[in-house]
Order: sequence, then structure tokens, then C-alpha cells
Amino acid sequence: MKKLIFTIAIYLTTTVSFAQVGTVAPDFTATDINGNVHNLYDYLDDGKVVIIDVSTTWCGPCWLLHHDWHYLEDWYAEFGPNGTDQLAIFLYEADEDTGLDDLNGTGPNTQGDWITGTPYPIFNESPTIPVLNSFIEGGFPTVDIICPSDRIIKYNLWENWSQPEVMRAQIIELIDQCGSAAGIKENNLLEANIAPNPTTGATSIRFTTTTAETATINLYSVSGQLISATTHQVVSGSNAIELDMSSLEAGTYFVKINSIEEVSKMIPVVKK
Repeated sequence: MKKLIFTIAIYLTTTVSFAQVGTVAPDFTATDINGNVHNLYDYLDDGKVVIIDVSTTWCGPCWLLHHDWHYLEDWYAEFGPNGTDQLAIFLYEADEDTGLDDLNGTGPNTQGDWITGTPYPIFNESPTIPVLNSFIEGGFPTVDIICPSDRIIKYNLWENWSQPEVMRAQIIELIDQCGSAAGIKENNLLEANIAPNPTTGATSIRFTTTTAETATINLYSVSGQLISATTHQVVSGSNAIELDMSSLEAGTYFVKINSIEEVSKMIPVVKK
């Protein structure tokens, strides 16, 4: 009975988390589970909006956000390095007793497999970073979103957990107000559209380039996995390239156009 009461208490506290919104996010350096070192301020200095999902493997609401709803994976595909490259996302496992087996979904203290299909870095350090409490005021999950220009935590996205459209709007707001695509000047962004969208099979990508060159059309899954990459000779001016999605399963995909001089934002396209 004591164990049952403890579990329920943990669940109740993890459903109401409030980040220290409005404060400057302290810098930290952490090593992900693949041995790569990341510094928060390096990402912010590169103009990236940063999301830090502070969760634990045993937390039910954390698992819903990570696995069942996969909002973070969708946003990473759209705005991360394979998208517009304006957003960085980190998953910080905050329980120092959590082992790699728990992250893999085979340990005794986990809701499932947290690693498979996660395209962004995962931190599982013991001890945790000294400034971790600055990111988890109130409980788990806390999903901080940080503006690069002033390094302030602007929102705890989890406060709108039942409204993904609100969370996405908050991300876009910060990208527009205080972030920019790393290495891409505003006048080098290539405007493009796809029609018909949704499509049952064939659709057309239309865009205008400033020079005659070679362009690559990349098609990604919603999780950010590259499905196909095709090269095309384009002309200076209007271009239209057919995209055949007839063999793909129904769902949302993303298209990105890369050329020598220009790059498009990630464009969502729905296959019926």
C-alpha cells in the first residue's frame, strides 16, 4: 500500500510543473548518451531557439509527451537541423538513479523505450548538472523554451499540454522574434509551396530561384528520417518539380529544398 500511495503522489506532482519562466537560463555543459558534449550557450549563441525537456523515465505524463504524442519529434523534424535549422531540443533525464536500461525500456524504473526513434540528444548523467533545479521548478515534465537573444526562459510548453497548436505557436513566436536559421541569411531563404496538399499521390513543388543551378529535394518522415533525396537542374526564375508520394503510407511528411545559394524552410505535405 505504501508503494501505491507513493506512485500516485508522484503522478499528481508531475502533472503540474512550472518552469522558472522569465529568468535567464543558466549555462551548462552536458554529455549525451552517445558521448557527445553539448553546451547550452553555444546553441543560443548560434541563434538557435532551445527546448529542454526535463523528464524522468518513470513519469507517466513525461511518457505521454515523449512517446504517445511525439510533439517534440514533430517539431524537431520541422524546425531542427533537417528542417529550418532554427531549433535545438534536448531530453534531460533528471533522476540520477536512472540507468541506461531504463532509457532502453528494459529496466525496472521506466515507462518504455525512450531512445529508439528519438532524433535529438538525450542526457542521463549522474550526478546531474548543478543548475538542473533552474529548469524543473514544480516537477516533471518541464519543457523549457529559451530565446537565444536574451537567454531567457520564455515558456514552459507543458502548461499547454492539451493544446499542441498553442505550443507550436509559442515555438514559432520565439523563432520569429529572437532566433534565425544558423548560417542562412534572410535573403537566401527560398520560398516554396506544394499543391495539391493534401495529396493522394502526385503533387508539385513550386519555387523561384535566383540562379540556374542544381537543387536537391529532400523528403522526410515526421520523425525527421530522410526518405528520399533527388537532384534536379533548375532555372533562374519559376520552377515546378513533381513529387510522387503514391507509394508512401498516409500521414504527414516534410519537404526541404537545398541549392548552392538558397534553402527552403521545411514544408509539410499530407499524404492521404
